[in-house]
Formats: sequence, C-alpha cells, structure tokens
Amino acid sequence: MKNIDQLLQSFRDNLPDGSRTAAALDRGASLEEISGLAEQEGFHQMASVLFEAEQEALREGPAAVEDPSVATDAFIRTIRGELPDGSQTAAAIDRGASWEEISERAEAEGLHQLASALFEAEQEQLRSPV
Repeated sequence: MKNIDQLLQSFRDNLPDGSRTAAALDRGASLEEISGLAEQEGFHQMASVLFEAEQEALREGPAAVEDPSVATDAFIRTIRGELPDGSQTAAAIDRGASWEEISERAEAEGLHQLASALFEAEQEQLRSPV
C-alpha cells in the first residue's frame, strides 16, 4: 500500500487545489472514490492507473498490495498503453528497461508524472531492506 500511497502523492502534487479529486486525496478517501472522481474530472490517466492497481491487488491478494513494485509496474503498463510507438519512453518500457532509464526517458519527453512516480518508487526501493 505504501507504493500506491506514493503514486497518489505524486498525482496529488500535480492537481489543482480546487479539484474534488485533490480533496478526496487530502482526506484519505478510498481508491475507488478517488478513481471515480479522477475520471469525472478528466484525469483519465490517474483513474486508469488506480483501477489497474486495484485490479492487480485483487488478482494477487493481500501480499501483492504490500509488494512495492506491483503498483509501479501496473502504472508503467497503463502509461505504456497511452504512449505512441515512436516514443523513447515506450521503447524503454517495451524492452524491459530499468525504472531509472524509463524515468529518464519520460522526463526528457515531458512525461513528468511518470518520471516523478518512478523516481519515488526507486527511492523507496533504496530505503527498503532487501
């Protein structure tokens, strides 16, 4: 859940304060509610990522939610589906590049939300005991 919380914070940092999605994040609403509000407000990428993370957790059970890479990998898969094939970020994802490389490519292509989420996930992995 910690990694999902980091993804949510990354999204929150990019939302306007007047957003209902931002308000839901600030008060700790459920992922389902946040996803629904994000969809209503046109934050389709965020809604899609949250939906995928919820589905992944349901498919793999409680242990998957605790695995910090699950939400990040779901996020990457979701984003990849929205990228054009000519994107360097898409190419890095397709060849299974490291999160660091994907993050660098994303930043270079202006995909700041993806770059930020991957950076935070990398930092969390460095802090977590192996």
